[in-house]
Formats: sequence, structure tokens, C-alpha cells
Amino acid sequence: MNELQKGPTKTNQLTNSKMHSRLTTSPLPPLPFPAPPPLSGAQDFFVQMAIQLAYFRMHGEPVATYETGHTRAFYHGRTETIRACSSESVAFCKAMTESSTSQADAFLALRAALQAHGEYAQLALSGRACDRHLLGLYIAAHFLGMQPRPAIFTDVAYKKSGGGGNFVVSSSNVGYTPLFGGFAPMVKHGYGACYSILDSRINISTSSWNVCPHTDCTKFGEHLVRALIDLQHLCIAANPPLEQPSKL
Repeated sequence: MNELQKGPTKTNQLTNSKMHSRLTTSPLPPLPFPAPPPLSGAQDFFVQMAIQLAYFRMHGEPVATYETGHTRAFYHGRTETIRACSSESVAFCKAMTESSTSQADAFLALRAALQAHGEYAQLALSGRACDRHLLGLYIAAHFLGMQPRPAIFTDVAYKKSGGGGNFVVSSSNVGYTPLFGGFAPMVKHGYGACYSILDSRINISTSSWNVCPHTDCTKFGEHLVRALIDLQHLCIAANPPLEQPSKL
């Protein structure tokens, strides 16, 4: 993990009725991933904050980010959106990119971001988030023939916040298994980030559409590796391992 490594890039040709484009998927090499002391059991939150930091460093702003949340606790339950971009995650990204921020303050910002993400994830997994509810209202309005559509669905803020399938970063933890894949970004100026977490490493695949000159999934992957390393160093500095007593 001392150097950023670039994984092989695979380009697939995708075609539909409105867009003929190439989807570039860049699998990163398996990364060593020991759970930092304060994050044992919360590795997924850790990866999500690394994604936030990677995008912020590369593009200079936060964006609406989708993470798949399962609702298997419910009969016929499928998914709900975990919104990974929060006020706390933005504060953390700013702290990590400001040279005047101390390591202690950066760690506190990370911990606050992790806590906020965990709380929203629990809302989503228990059916108390907002996106599937809004989808249901949109579908109901469609079948009722409501014209114009309710104002919330045409509001600029709704789209910018990811509503209507407009999340700039689409991410998913596909499990704690060696098997993983990839998927297309939701929007042409976005990214996909698919990952799986194991005890000793993390597998990640990033994707972007070639029609957008401002996105590059290979560079995004490099920023993501750097963010994961920086977050690990931050956690280790805040919680240094205990020295083993001498046997002499």
C-alpha cells in the first residue's frame, strides 16, 4: 500500500436507444484492509467516507451519493437508498483538504461523519428513509395522470440531491465475499463504485462514461486508494497499537 497502483482497464460497448457509449470499468488490485481499531465492525462506513473524500479531492465539491441498502427485514423487501453525502461528510472532506487541520481534528470529523452515516443507514434498513417513499408518490402521481407533476419532482434541488435517478456517485457494497463486479453510473457525468470487503483486503471496481470529458474512473480509483490509505493512517495515529511487553 506504499504506492498507488493502477489496475487493468476493461472497456465494454453498451448501446441503447438514446445513447451509444463506452463504459470504462477499472478494477483496482486487491488492497490490504485491516480494520482500524476504532472502526471494527464499521468497515463499510469507512469505505463510504473514502469515496466521499476521493470525489471531493478530484472534483472540489460534494455530490449526491447513492449506496444500496437492503430491506430484507421486510417481506418482499428489496432496497432503500442510503444517502452517503451528509453535512458531516462534507465537513470531514473539508477538514482533510485544509492544511491547517490537525490530525486530531480530522479524526474527530471522520468519527462524526461515520456516526452520521451509520444513523442514516439504520433508518434506510428499517424502512424509515425517504427515497422509496418518494418513488411511490411519483408512481402514484403518474398513474393518477396528475399534470403537472407535483412540484417536488420538478424542483431543481430534487434532481441535484439525486432524486429521479440522478445520483452522481452510485455505490454498492456487494458483500463480504471475494466475488464482486461492477455497474454503470446513473448519470453521464457520474461514477460507479462497486466493492466487497474481506478480513484482509478490499476489492473495488470503478466505472465512468466516456461521453463526459470531466470524469475518469481510473483517476477516481487512484484517489480512492489514496483516501483509503490516508484514512487508515489517520485512525492508526489516533489509536496507536499498544506496545507488546518485552519478554526479556
